[in-house]
Amino acid sequence: MAFQVLLWVGVALLGLIMLIIILPIHVALSWQSDPAKPSIILLRLFGGVTPAMKVYDSSKPFKPKKKTARQRRKDRGRGWVPKGDILAEGIALLRRLSGAVHIDALRLDAEIGLGDPGETGQLYGQLCPLIYTTRGHVFVRPNFERACLQGSALARLHFSPLGLLWPFARFGWRVFGPVR
Repeated sequence: MAFQVLLWVGVALLGLIMLIIILPIHVALSWQSDPAKPSIILLRLFGGVTPAMKVYDSSKPFKPKKKTARQRRKDRGRGWVPKGDILAEGIALLRRLSGAVHIDALRLDAEIGLGDPGETGQLYGQLCPLIYTTRGHVFVRPNFERACLQGSALARLHFSPLGLLWPFARFGWRVFGPVR
């Protein structure tokens, strides 16, 4: 009898995990450059039917965690450097993730500047394909006189964790996998 109960609890937990992996997760993001207004990230699971869970709130103070002795030993530089060009693989990962993450709504109003007019122009030129091909209201103004990043952003998007699995697995294999 107890074995059957444990078996059914295990089957129910496995079913719940499968639902979390398969059904989309809805994300709402709000960002303000004004420090008086908080930036917030909200998640809703199971296709958006659950109440919103606050994942990040900039109005709450950040509390750094104390490192254990094991973490301090690990940070001494005993790690290894991955093979290949990690930056190129990171850009390829972002390109693959763009197909797995679906933007429902986007509103961005920002002013950017790097201090140097030439570098600001290059950055704005590299952002133009994203600005003009993204569905939504995206307004980015370059500031050629001073270094700045100010504005506001609101976004709603959804993704399936199962859809993100393949791009991250491929990235991990290409960067940290065996050398051929």
